[in-house]
Amino acid sequence: MLTLEMIGFRIKQAREDKKLSQTQLVEMLGSYGIAMSRETLSKIENGSRSISALEIKGICQVLSLEAEALLEEEQEENLVTLFRGKEKYEDALPEIEEIQEMVKGFIFQKKLYNGEVNTKKRTPMWRS
Repeated sequence: MLTLEMIGFRIKQAREDKKLSQTQLVEMLGSYGIAMSRETLSKIENGSRSISALEIKGICQVLSLEAEALLEEEQEENLVTLFRGKEKYEDALPEIEEIQEMVKGFIFQKKLYNGEVNTKKRTPMWRS
């Protein structure tokens, strides 16, 4: 989910990449008809103030950014995403299988420790 903090961080990062101070950015915004104080910009950058569409447009013009760069939601990479798009991760599948086997081993060891495994059986339960 996109938050004000994320947008503000992206603005700050883009401003710093251009080696501009907050004061310089605010002065440049004035030439686009956007009146903003340095304090207001600071609040936007730390996520404590919302930003209007006109302010976003002006900031993007000054910093030579596309609005999408500020407003794009990041895709979370989790296991669900990983397995939905597994063709993208074909090279990682052997490592994932190895991790899966390790987890099974840890579960077996826990069961063994808790006395939940018949130790007379030669094949571990997690392999059967």
